[in-house]
This record gives sequence, C-alpha cells and structure tokens, in this order.
Amino acid sequence: MKVALFSRFPNDPDAPRGGVETVTLGLTRALAARDDLDVHVVTLERGRSTLQVEPFDGATIHRLPGSRWPQMFDILCGPGRATLRRYLLSLGPDVLHCHETYGYGLTTLPIPMVFTIHGFDHANIPAEGRRFAWLRVPLWKWIESSGLKRLRQVISITPYVREHIEGRTNATIHDIENPLQPAFFQIERRPVAGRVFFAGWITPRKNPIGLVKAFAPLVKEGLSVSLHLAGEEKDPPYAQELRDTIRTLGVESQVQLLGRVPPAEIRKQLSEAEVFVLPSLQENAPMAISEAMAAGVPVISSNRCGMVYMIDEGATGYLVDPDDLPTMTDRLRGLLTDDPLNQRMSSAARQSAFERFHPDSVASRTVAVYEQLVRDGELTGAPTPS
Repeated sequence: MKVALFSRFPNDPDAPRGGVETVTLGLTRALAARDDLDVHVVTLERGRSTLQVEPFDGATIHRLPGSRWPQMFDILCGPGRATLRRYLLSLGPDVLHCHETYGYGLTTLPIPMVFTIHGFDHANIPAEGRRFAWLRVPLWKWIESSGLKRLRQVISITPYVREHIEGRTNATIHDIENPLQPAFFQIERRPVAGRVFFAGWITPRKNPIGLVKAFAPLVKEGLSVSLHLAGEEKDPPYAQELRDTIRTLGVESQVQLLGRVPPAEIRKQLSEAEVFVLPSLQENAPMAISEAMAAGVPVISSNRCGMVYMIDEGATGYLVDPDDLPTMTDRLRGLLTDDPLNQRMSSAARQSAFERFHPDSVASRTVAVYEQLVRDGELTGAPTPS
C-alpha cells in the first residue's frame, strides 16, 4: 500500500521542532519498518525554492516549496494549496494521511484521506497572546468548522479533540494517540534529588512563569531543589519577563534556562528529573507529557483541555489549575519529598505510556484505518471529479 503523510518533517531528525514534527518522525519510522507499506512524507515549506526528494529510514521525504501567502488564505485558495494538490495527484498514493491544517483544503482530492487533528488554531491564538487575535480567531473558527463538515475520516489523538468535533462533523472518528520515539521508553532513571524539569516553547501558553512562581516557595523553605527549563524562546518579550521574574524572586541560582535542546538532551534531563511539570493554559495532547511518562517521571500538568486525559490523577501524576500556584507548590513538594510516592507514580506512568504511546501499537492501529479506507474505497468528502 502506498501511503502519503502530509505533515511537517524535521530537517534534522535529531532535532525535531514541536510536537507535530516529533509525531511525524515517530510515525514515519514505525510505518516504514513494515513490509506492507510504501511510505512517503510530503511537506510544504515556506522559504524553499525547489523540490527536494530524499530517502529516510525506508521512507521517502518530498519537500515542496511553500508560498508567501498567509496560511489561512493559502489553505483555501492560495498557490501553496495548488502546489500541494498537483503533487499529491502526481504521487498517486492509495491513502493520504494529513497532519496539517492544509488538509482542510484537500477534501476534494480523489484520494482516500484521513486527517489527524493535532490542535485548534482558534484556541491557540489567544492563549499565545498573538497580534490581531480578534480578527484571526473567527477566521480560523470558520476554516476549521467548514473543513470538519467536509471530512469523512478523522483521527482523534485525545478525547478532548473528540468532544470538540462531535456534532460538528459527520466523519468517522478513530481514537489513536500520538506515538513516541522508542528511545524514550529506554531511559534509565537516575534522578537528581530535588530536580524539576519543564520542556516546551517559552511562551505565555506554556506558562513557565507560573511554574517559576510555584517553584520559588520551595527555595524559600530551604529545600535543596533545582528547576531546568528547556525550550526555544518563541516570544522574546515573554522570555524577558521570565528572566525578570526569576531575578525578582531571587531564584537565579536554582533555575537554569537551557534554551532549545535536542532530543538526546531532553532524554538526559528526563533521566535526572524527579518531577516533570507542564502548566500550560491550552494544549491538546502535548508530546512532552507522553515523553515524561515513558521515562517514568511523575507529571504535574494543567487540569485543562486534553491534558486531563493524559494523566491519571494521583496515579501517574497530578492535575492542577495553572492559576492555582499554591496547589502546584504543594504537589511539587509532595513528589520531591516523598520517595515511595514518587516511585509508585513513576512505575504507573511508564506502564501507561507503553500501552498507549509505543510506536508499534500506534502504527498498527493507524494501518487498520488505512486498510479500511482502501477496502471501502473511501474518498475524502466530495465526489470524485469526472
């Protein structure tokens, strides 16, 4: 079976940028390892001027030049959409698996298609504090709503996604969580006493300032603790505010800003962490939580959006209101001072991650969807053009 994944794919497989690139990397490797699939990954890259085709671990990567149009308009009628449609038709896959919002503009292609929904841009924009949110949010809501009405097959990575699309689409919804790289399941824990770890963009949506504020009281209590923050500074003013907060709270010697780090360093940090914290304001199914669980690190995350479906409260970690800093502090204190509790949560987290996020399991469930599409001759939505 010839399968085309339309998604983002890292230029450096050792340094994927963001969750979608990480998911695509893991899924590509797991699918390409199967003898019954011919796997192609198609990207649309702004700033690229020529087509580049390259082999990767048994798959083929097709990097297409993107357009300079704003994405929301390019999806609907722009040159990027036209380039993508022509290329996919010439590639002629048996199944198209979209992981990018451009998939909303591909619903009339005569190719059986399934769309994995990784997020909702209309929700991310205000959480990130982006400019012109008042204009962009309703436009993205319309794009997402009209696209959902045309889709016939959807993969939901979390019940949070299912809840948001049921009633807005007639698509068949398949529940399949995101895969992890196998290396995260092989991490040997050597926790450093008092070590807290965060990994994510340094942006308002990820809320690292809230974490620093919840962490600071532990320092003042005299506990021997440290906080490592890994992530690219996507919002320079917010990053400066984070530095100012660290200085104002007097925790400069206990907090390290690591910047953007490769997966190998993320795995090292997880091996040394006693607790992982992601206090985001809005998320679907963040890979950072899955990775921490696979490494056996107890997780504290927000009690919002898709995160509530990833953590088994009191078993694999804790869910807290990201604005409730005293409770976040209490949960941190408990996991950093109660070794038996930490060990119980560590074992439970690792087992849960293996059952839900191992790439072989995810690939098998995904291929079952592909086989159903081919067997049923399922098209994306509109009738095949004559």
